[in-house]
Amino acid sequence: MISPPHILIVDDNTWMQRIVAKIISSYGWEPIVARDGYEGVCMALEHVPDVVILDLIMPDLSGMQVLRLLKRLPQTADIPVLILSVATEVELLMEAMKSGAAGFIRKPFTRSTIYEKVRSVLPCEQNDQLSQNESSAGEKAASSPPAPATSEDHPTDLSPHLRKYQQFPSRRDEEELRRWLDSI
Repeated sequence: MISPPHILIVDDNTWMQRIVAKIISSYGWEPIVARDGYEGVCMALEHVPDVVILDLIMPDLSGMQVLRLLKRLPQTADIPVLILSVATEVELLMEAMKSGAAGFIRKPFTRSTIYEKVRSVLPCEQNDQLSQNESSAGEKAASSPPAPATSEDHPTDLSPHLRKYQQFPSRRDEEELRRWLDSI
C-alpha cells in the first residue's frame, strides 16, 4: 500500500498554514508546514514531498525565489509546485509559470479548489491509489458525504494549457492567461 501523499505548505501566515493544513489533513494527506522560504527549502530537501503549496509573497526569501531554487535542485526539481497567492499581476504569474509552477490557487479559495488542484498534480501512482481508496471507502460508507469534484469530473485539463506559458510566452499568451485568470 502506498503511503498518503505528503504536501508541503510554505506560507508565512500562521492562519493560512493552519487552514490549508486542516484541508489537506481532511483528505487523508499528510501536511508538512514551513513558516518561511528558508524553512520551506529545508523541509522540501528533508521530506521530498509529493506536492508543494507555496505562497508567493513572503519576507526575506520570496515565493518566487523558493520556486526557482526548488526547480534548480536535483532532489526537488520534479516536485509539482502550486502557487498560493492573492497576487493577480499577469507578469508575476507568467514569471512563476516560466520558473516551473504547476498551477495556481488563488486566495480566497475553497476546500474543493485545494483538493482539485493538488489532485491534478499528484504523481500517477498516487492518484491511482487515491482512486482505489475513494472507491473502496464509497462502498464502505454510503452515508458519508461525497468527496469534492475532481479534475477528472471537469473535462478542461489545464496542465497542457499552462505548459504553453512556461515555454514561449507572447503578448497573445499574456492576454489569454489574463482571461484564464479572470475565469478562475
